[in-house]
Amino acid sequence: MSYVGDVATVLRGSGFRRLLSVRMVGQLADGVFQTALASYVLFSPERQADARSIAISFAILLLPYCLLGPFVGVFIDRWSRRQILVVTNFLRAVLVAVIALIALSSAPEVALLSVGVLAISANRLVLSALGASIPRVVALENVVTANAIAPTLGTLCTVTGAGLGVGLRAVLGGAGDTNDAILIAVAAGIYLCAGALALRIAYSALGPEPSQELPPALQAIAEVARELRDGIGAIRENADASVAFVTTGIQRFCFGIATVSAVLLARNTFSSSTNPNGGLTGLAQVLLVVGVGFYVGAVITPELSRFFAPQKVIGAALGLAAVTEVAIATPQTKLPLLIGVFFIGMASQITKVCVDSILQRSIADDFRGRTFSLYDVTFNAAFVLAAAVGAFVVPSSGRSVSLSLFTALLYALTATWLFRRPRSGTTPAGAH
Repeated sequence: MSYVGDVATVLRGSGFRRLLSVRMVGQLADGVFQTALASYVLFSPERQADARSIAISFAILLLPYCLLGPFVGVFIDRWSRRQILVVTNFLRAVLVAVIALIALSSAPEVALLSVGVLAISANRLVLSALGASIPRVVALENVVTANAIAPTLGTLCTVTGAGLGVGLRAVLGGAGDTNDAILIAVAAGIYLCAGALALRIAYSALGPEPSQELPPALQAIAEVARELRDGIGAIRENADASVAFVTTGIQRFCFGIATVSAVLLARNTFSSSTNPNGGLTGLAQVLLVVGVGFYVGAVITPELSRFFAPQKVIGAALGLAAVTEVAIATPQTKLPLLIGVFFIGMASQITKVCVDSILQRSIADDFRGRTFSLYDVTFNAAFVLAAAVGAFVVPSSGRSVSLSLFTALLYALTATWLFRRPRSGTTPAGAH
């Protein structure tokens, strides 16, 4: 069957379409919210951005979930995933509305970031539940195509939301805490829509099986810890899943370094440090180009997967990223960097589509929620680690030839390892 035929098959499923609508609307809200948050914290005239402030912001927003995420995964394997999507989207709407009120008040920035932690953590819970749910609404032979469609359209919605946020910010008059608060309130309304869309999905449609109940309250902590250990064991016993985790960590670390550099270049080099509106517009251009790269990567991955094993496809993508980093290391001007981020975005999305598919195929449904939660933790922890490293090695201008070459080396070594590693052909851990 052709790629177009595969896409048509996946989209014919009403369950997948409903799941996709929740993702797209929720990630549209993510784009608006994240733009407003970035504007408030990093592109405000009252605040100066450097690598350390970026690293601190990422750490505050992402690390708490990195610590709690593995335990949350157990509940994704026990609670109705449809209910998780409903309740968490409504909860995000409330939290983001609170953040809007904080932005309007004279409360310190730490208060906004503290509530932001909860909102971002809820977002990661939604994405983990969405990833674990895909095999419940499409056949396993179509998960590569489904993973090319769902996360990519979701990412494009995030990019669209970011563009919408930048546009609304300009209409409202540009930089200012009041305008950022209005954007945050708009995001809260969109999250409400995502929760309402999740109500269209049948209660049990996304799993897990009804017999998977939570343990009694007094035994809950010990039981969750035991089941988390079992989930880690299922990953360790499956060679393909283990390689997928390692690859994700390295790829996200490299992508995180590039993100810190891009923010600083947009904020302090490609526009005047006294012109935050210009800096945010420049960052929006970078996000748009990355989004196009994501889209192209998603379109070509299913076709590549017809002829090559997923780890070989990932290896080729990371090899392309390595070449790209070398090519843009020296000029580090705006046009070459925009071209470079297109290819880096494409490589990132190819990697994600393949890793998602590997985990969905190789891990049994009983462990899938824990697996995707741990995967999400790895995804974010590697990014935060990159931001922390960037805080000490990336100059305020964002320009660093040596760092680009180091990132290229990491990409190249990982690609070489994947090409040389034999295909294991393991079966789902926990499958009977």
